[in-house]
Amino acid sequence: MKKGVTQRISPRRGAKVSLRMQSLGSPLLDPYSLTPHPTRLPLHRTTHSKMDSNHHIQGIRYITEDLISRLTKQDNLAFVQSLNLAITKSGDKKFKFIENLEKCEHLQILNVSHNVIEKIEKLEKLHNLRELHLSNNIIHKIEGLEHMASLQLLNLSSNDIEHVPLWLAKKLRSLQTLNLQRNKISSLHELSRLKPLKNLTELTLAENPIANLPHYRLFLVFHLRSLETLDGQPISQEEREQAPQRFQMEEIERLEQDLECRVAEIGRLQSEQVAAVEELEQQEELIDQLQLKSLQQQHCQAQQEQELDTKTELLKQKTVELTRACQKQYELEQELAFQKIDAKFEPYPYYPDHAESLLGESPYIGKARHKRNAVASDGIQSHQMPTAGHIETDNPRQDVAKISSRDCSQEQTKGTEEGVW
Repeated sequence: MKKGVTQRISPRRGAKVSLRMQSLGSPLLDPYSLTPHPTRLPLHRTTHSKMDSNHHIQGIRYITEDLISRLTKQDNLAFVQSLNLAITKSGDKKFKFIENLEKCEHLQILNVSHNVIEKIEKLEKLHNLRELHLSNNIIHKIEGLEHMASLQLLNLSSNDIEHVPLWLAKKLRSLQTLNLQRNKISSLHELSRLKPLKNLTELTLAENPIANLPHYRLFLVFHLRSLETLDGQPISQEEREQAPQRFQMEEIERLEQDLECRVAEIGRLQSEQVAAVEELEQQEELIDQLQLKSLQQQHCQAQQEQELDTKTELLKQKTVELTRACQKQYELEQELAFQKIDAKFEPYPYYPDHAESLLGESPYIGKARHKRNAVASDGIQSHQMPTAGHIETDNPRQDVAKISSRDCSQEQTKGTEEGVW
């Protein structure tokens, strides 16, 4: 077994590949034996179908850790280096999902061919994997292998793959053997993506639609300079000489067209950049204007708030003054009413002194503030002896107005007399 492993890792191809594939299946039990190398299969075999005997589902099996332990006879799955899960016996249950391989961290060879797997998944932990066999499944897309930098052999024959992803040549740098036989690849452009694979020496694309195109081999020989074997046949020196003659001018023309497209793309991007810069400048100018307007509005708002506070304070003061004026008016009307009442019972009323006439200085309200007449007799009624100092009406407001008018006339007369003297 160790000798087989040594031959498997060897970079050489040819007879060693067959010996390598045989050595892988030797320690494992049927029906999990490895199938022969895809490049050694007879090419006259008809194209596979999902309804053939290999893909006829009798039942679904699941990959479990217990199954892996029984097949490899290893209790610690971290020591497993080779795992064969290929189902070659007709009528047996097949695997549909790739799962429960996380603990097989040192696995180098994995074979899950002849199953009904639809998706390549859950292989993220297998960083040391060197060979992956997924032939005779129903896989539609190459995926889930981006982390396998150590992968050297990838067998995806007899599937439903139509495209080669761009990342394959960038991520699988160590790939030496790629088998895409019996798939649905129909474009030469798909295969030109494999050009960065400098270590790729063996490629199998037989029984794909692309294999029927003229100059198919010369195209691959021209683009994949490291190839040694194509579809199981060694590449001759004559093919290596014819390939540049056939595709070099076309390659130059293609590169020139690509260059023109790139130049046009650069011009378009530059125009978009200029337009974007202009738009950005306009937006910055608009932002500056909006900021200035915002500052002005804030300043105006502050002034309005200050004016509002001032007017509010003035309004409070006016309210206090108005309240006082109303209170004084009320007191004056009340005092006048009491004076009118008192005047009906006293014949000679006198006006109060100036010190006593101040509103708000009376110790109490309810009695007229004037001096009583000590000379007048008690028998004389006030309504029978009107004097020049007393004017009685039914309206207290009119009384106040008439008294004020009379006082003003007396003062003017007194002033005139003094001026004459």
